[in-house]
Amino acid sequence: MHNMIDLHQHVDAVRQRLGKRLLILGHHYQREEVIVHANLRGDSFQLSAAAANNTDCDTIVFCGVHFMAETADILANSTENLSRRNGKRVNVLLPDIEAGCSMADMATRQDVERCWNKLSEIADVNDIAPITYVNSTAELKAFCGQHGGFACTSTNAGAILETALKEKRQVLFFPDQHLGRNTALKMGIAESEIVCWDEFDTEQVRGSRIILWNGYCCVHQKFLPGNVDAIRAAYPGVRVIVHPECCREVVEKADESGSTSFILKRISESPSGSSWAVGTESRFVERLAKENPDKTVVNLSFQPSYCDTMGLIDLPKLAAALDSVESGQPKNIVRVDDEIAPDALLCLKRMLECA
Repeated sequence: MHNMIDLHQHVDAVRQRLGKRLLILGHHYQREEVIVHANLRGDSFQLSAAAANNTDCDTIVFCGVHFMAETADILANSTENLSRRNGKRVNVLLPDIEAGCSMADMATRQDVERCWNKLSEIADVNDIAPITYVNSTAELKAFCGQHGGFACTSTNAGAILETALKEKRQVLFFPDQHLGRNTALKMGIAESEIVCWDEFDTEQVRGSRIILWNGYCCVHQKFLPGNVDAIRAAYPGVRVIVHPECCREVVEKADESGSTSFILKRISESPSGSSWAVGTESRFVERLAKENPDKTVVNLSFQPSYCDTMGLIDLPKLAAALDSVESGQPKNIVRVDDEIAPDALLCLKRMLECA
């Protein structure tokens, strides 16, 4: 296996031998050499939910990042799914165990608990709903499960915020401040009622409805308002569409904003000859351009914005993961601790019930 062609053939052969026992999931931001081998491609929660409904596989190889593999493990190995499979677990593998998410790392369980304790000194925390974006660790999902909170995706964030604010007076939203702010503003919540958590200035929390964590996505943070102006000048009549993890100023200058799945659907279904500038991860934008040759699809920034940690997974690592499965000694298994998995699952179930 000295070259890429050999590796592609090797991966195909192992997949064929393992058959339905193996399910390869590929996130939209993955390298092309990897995603061509995926049984399913999509955004993080979409893939995990699909994996949980798969009754044939005994191994999931998740070509994504760590929190995604955790979510797949929580859903695929829920009590309900385990009893359906007579107690047999599905192994979830990550081809590179170091493939993490800097945004997820910006809110640790310890940090959020410290914030929660400080909030309890100035407010009734029973009247605060914690909401975690699915781009977060299983520990934070478990925290939300324990405290009557929810998870959300970029697709259903509005519905979740609305439900939470009917039940509680305030929301603590983590880890991505931009998704929280953009969603709240779109719902008509006043800017004066949205604050960023600052443990040294807790007074501002008193009059707020939305308390945001100071986290962000390194990929989407790179897009600036000036990029929108520059792309409109370069491509007259272009329609600008961005992910809501972009900062507020970029979202406000764009024509549309929405999740990765929304962007995919919107561009795929748009008329032939239409022109789009897309503010999200560049591998995904490049794939959109390739799959829509009758349209102009360009990156919002002239400097591509790649997810470095997603890029850690390459074809040799995928091949090694599959070899480990076939040998009966699977490597890089991601397993959520039994102590926190039920609370994390509860948090995800609450999301599904109200979104």
